[in-house]
Amino acid sequence: MDLRQLRYFTAVADLQSIAQASAHLGVAGPAISRSISSLEAELKCLLFDRDGRGMQLTAAGKMLHNKASQILREVELTRQEVMAEGAHLEGVVTIGGTPSIIAMIGRTLINRCREQLPRVRPRITEGYSAHLVTWLLAGNIDFALVNGYQPANPRITSECLATERLFAIGRSDSFDSGSKSVALNALLQNDLILPSARNPMRGLIDAAAAGAGETVSAAIEVDSAGLLKELVLQGSGCGVLPFGAVRQEVDEGSLVALPIGEPEILIELGLVYANDSPPSRVGASVIAIINDVLNEN
Repeated sequence: MDLRQLRYFTAVADLQSIAQASAHLGVAGPAISRSISSLEAELKCLLFDRDGRGMQLTAAGKMLHNKASQILREVELTRQEVMAEGAHLEGVVTIGGTPSIIAMIGRTLINRCREQLPRVRPRITEGYSAHLVTWLLAGNIDFALVNGYQPANPRITSECLATERLFAIGRSDSFDSGSKSVALNALLQNDLILPSARNPMRGLIDAAAAGAGETVSAAIEVDSAGLLKELVLQGSGCGVLPFGAVRQEVDEGSLVALPIGEPEILIELGLVYANDSPPSRVGASVIAIINDVLNEN
């Protein structure tokens, strides 16, 4: 096996088509086909089921895809780190993030990286915590930013970057004029637009309510910060988010955000990464920018 074969193989596996892999790689289809046939002959097993659905991985193919993805990622990390030892940092950093964190810092992070690390290309992928961990272990992202997630997987390391207070989000007529905060029991009397039960933020809200002898009933459940804000704007109810996720709307005057009190609810913003693939020097530089942005929020 060589790296060229592995690159061709992973491209076909990801796209499930030699023709699409050919277009993606800029390599002739017959050359890719010969490379995969040679790989199957060397490994003495079929890597793909070739049928009307396209190129589907066999069990052996899935095993090779997992290993090949890790190998190619390590090669890319090595390339980036060696280049980083030169006169400037350069490379691609793939960052995963939950919807509320991406809403809070995504645009600012991209702009800061362009200003401070012009040769670094950040790629941002949005997903729920469980999906982000799966992508980490598969080598599809370099690290992830999550809300209130405590990994049970021993292969994952978690670091707290910041602690945020949760805010009640509403239109200007949702809360009493002049209020500086909103008590949790008062907030629960409203139609609420909240994350689903699988979201760590919802777990914190439910736990705080239970501690106060209250129960939570959500009128609408959404795991998208953008959609939650749209629903609040149209008058469907009040939401709950960290302040940074609605800073722009509050500055524009379209939404109001009041800290939740009695009791206040705090959520950790964490950095998670695979133990065997800690952030590279380039990744660490991006994380430093993330810390700066979070401190400003």
